[in-house]
Amino acid sequence: MVKRLKNEIGKDIWICGGAKIVRQLMRADLIDRYYINVIPTILGTGIHLFDMLEKEIKLKLIQTKSYNGITDLVYERRQL
Repeated sequence: MVKRLKNEIGKDIWICGGAKIVRQLMRADLIDRYYINVIPTILGTGIHLFDMLEKEIKLKLIQTKSYNGITDLVYERRQL
């Protein structure tokens, strides 16, 4: 079902979720653009977003924005 979504006609899909759903979509190579928010907090434990991926995904930084100590980063997959 997930692969079929990418082939459907329509608007983009925004996924706002936790690391488990994001990792599933990354493994299926279904994410074209990554919006990553950097909030300067040091954590000792937690769920890692990019753990245990089978292959490297090359990204290109296309936008940054900083406000209130937070940095928003927008990346797109690099074309091979």
